[in-house]
Amino acid sequence: MKKFLIALSMMLSMMLTSTADAAVYQQGIVYVIYETEGDTAVKNNADVNANGVPDVVEDIATQLNATRELFHDVFKYPDPFDSERFKNVHSIEVDIDAKSNMKVNGLAYSGVRKQSKHDPKERALRVKLANTVDPRKNSTPAHEYFHLIQYGATYFRNGWFLEGMARWSQDSVSKQKKYPDGKDMSWRLTNKLTESQIFQGKYNVAGILWYPLAVSMKDKAKVPKRLMKKYKYVDGSDVFHDDIVYGANVMREVMNLMKTKEAEAAEAFGGAQKWNKSGHRAAQNNKIILDCVKEIYETHAAKK
Repeated sequence: MKKFLIALSMMLSMMLTSTADAAVYQQGIVYVIYETEGDTAVKNNADVNANGVPDVVEDIATQLNATRELFHDVFKYPDPFDSERFKNVHSIEVDIDAKSNMKVNGLAYSGVRKQSKHDPKERALRVKLANTVDPRKNSTPAHEYFHLIQYGATYFRNGWFLEGMARWSQDSVSKQKKYPDGKDMSWRLTNKLTESQIFQGKYNVAGILWYPLAVSMKDKAKVPKRLMKKYKYVDGSDVFHDDIVYGANVMREVMNLMKTKEAEAAEAFGGAQKWNKSGHRAAQNNKIILDCVKEIYETHAAKK
């Protein structure tokens, strides 16, 4: 028993360190930076396993690591750490802030934190989550991680692509109550009114475009049993609610094709050197991105 307690103490000292102003919890490549007191402290400070870390902090890291392993190791999405944008970055820092300061549940940053809070000598990708987020009830950590995938995969930043597809990605850990049948997908991709709704939308485009696309193409990706067994929240509940994710292959193909169209989008701004942040979000990109969706859909339809 004494040896066990010593080993446990050493393990916890590796997981839980502190900065001048906050505690730092590490799980794999994820570092959660959180306050233990004050307005920015996590609202739910339950510590069922009595390891000195709020369960919700551990659960945030667990959902992020589970999402990362699923999308990269299983679904083969581009790894943001391997992208041209995020060179020499090997960790993700999650800052916990007051919901009253953020106004939203989560944010993912396309820039790199050059001096990490857990180690000033390291660079890190950055996510910020509201202190009200409970991963057992909320898939915001997965949503924000998917933004990091998008940022690494392509420079396109149009809202209906970013937020709509990230909302779709939440299906990996939080199931839709009802999926659209997608039988009218050809109409959706050619109807001008629907096109306008897509271009002007954000989160709602998951229901207008991405979910119907996934279902219409009968793209059922499997979550391996080993991952379902591996990833549990502190209370023992499952991170993955079932073993099916609709559309994982389709979305990857769309993003990979979008990457090849960046030069075309940049031409409207005088080349890649002048295609800056505002250009990445420009309305001219809308047709290019939607054409990528149409090409993937038509390619698969032709094989049926």
